[in-house]
Amino acid sequence: MARKDFQALNERQAEQGNKVFANPRNAAAGSVRQLDPSIAAARPLRFLAYGVGIARGAGTQWATQEELMRGLVEFGFATPPEARHCSGPGEVEEYFSRMQDRREELLYEIDGVVAKLSNRSLQELLGATARAPRWALALKFPAMQAVTVLQDVLFQVGRTGVVTPVAELQPVSVSGVEVSRATLHNFDEIAAKGFRIGDKVVVQRAGDVIPQLVRSLVEERDGSEREITVPERCPVCGSPLERAAGEVALRCVNASCPAQLERGLVYFVSKSGLDMDGVGKEWIRRLVADGVLQSPADLFTLRAETLRTYDRMGEKSSRNFVDSIRQAREQATLPRLIAALGIRHVGEQTARALAEQYADLDALSHAAPDELMRIPDVGETVAESIAQYFENQQNQELLHRFKELGLWPRGGEVQTTSGPLQDKRFLFTGGLPVSRGQAEALVREQGGVAVKSVSRKVDYVVAGEHAGSKLDKARQLGLNILDYDGFLGLMGRGAEDTKENV
Repeated sequence: MARKDFQALNERQAEQGNKVFANPRNAAAGSVRQLDPSIAAARPLRFLAYGVGIARGAGTQWATQEELMRGLVEFGFATPPEARHCSGPGEVEEYFSRMQDRREELLYEIDGVVAKLSNRSLQELLGATARAPRWALALKFPAMQAVTVLQDVLFQVGRTGVVTPVAELQPVSVSGVEVSRATLHNFDEIAAKGFRIGDKVVVQRAGDVIPQLVRSLVEERDGSEREITVPERCPVCGSPLERAAGEVALRCVNASCPAQLERGLVYFVSKSGLDMDGVGKEWIRRLVADGVLQSPADLFTLRAETLRTYDRMGEKSSRNFVDSIRQAREQATLPRLIAALGIRHVGEQTARALAEQYADLDALSHAAPDELMRIPDVGETVAESIAQYFENQQNQELLHRFKELGLWPRGGEVQTTSGPLQDKRFLFTGGLPVSRGQAEALVREQGGVAVKSVSRKVDYVVAGEHAGSKLDKARQLGLNILDYDGFLGLMGRGAEDTKENV
């Protein structure tokens, strides 16, 4: 959303008695999330293309990022007008500095620039993590800053028991957004920066998003400031706090701590967990506070009659609530359930890797750390975290309840799923007609295993457009190489069937 369009939008909002937006970023994000598309259509949104997903057909064989950007313009797309090709790191640094100087002159707000490796074959070679490509680097501008007063420090307990100090600030506007709270991260950070309650402090929004304290204005102290005391007990349940060797975080070691339970349940039902549509954090908070939910397993014994005793929970909404939980139980996969448990250091990608190796949660719970470390994505820290989770008696009781309730998905190479790809290992490389994740899901659906790296154990390599070094290595090893249509042929499907399913 351009600056001038944003200003005009806010003027219209004010004239109509509606809420004005804090900044163009919030206005754009809020607009595209509208349930009514006519509202989004009425907002001054613009689309600037800067990359592609799948590209097929004449004129899409771009060898470099520069060619790709020119091609997008030829196809009629608008692209970022300030985008440039740089021949080396020196030019990137010069471009970054120039854009920082011109930041306020641009038609739209930016918080930095992104440097990309231009050669698209090398992009494919470098690949990506679950969160970001390895061939692109975000270069952020220094954040906008303001001065305010640190009025108090609160202590929040997360789902893994970590106690995080949070600064309560005298409200101040930073880059058009009112900031009244900011995380202090940990107590070592407080000690290193010497923050005191009552200090005047410099606050900024990291990446123009997350509020953070930069420093105290020590020279303006008047003697009334107070030291920030490190708590010895959990602010929620009163249990002693401990600090593990080699860690900076203080933790509440009470697994039954209400704060941990609430946040753990919120994570369990979220999109990162079992994705229970309509089971929101506000309902989780109320049900935990009333003692209705004391573990994730309690979700699956909730009755509509219990829910109907709450305000704003009628017959239809209570039935939908319970149906959503039932559907999540019936459709749960082992990777999703492992991720939903909230084991420290185990995200969605690691959960998927574990589910490919173990038949169920019982098998995973008996795995020793040295065995776990043989799995890609699992290092020593992750392996120890997994082992510690399953050593906990309460967690073992939770697994037992899951099994009794029928929440017991299977995974691993001893899958119950049968199909034409049973026990076959597939690797995908290059541009495909569907996303990589969708293709891998098709493999798992038909009893196969999707892997990330080339080895002699791979049965088939499915190569799309611009396949790079993985294809070369597959040829050297003499592996079976298919195009996407050949892959579909193994399942007895055609392209149209697949599009309908994905």
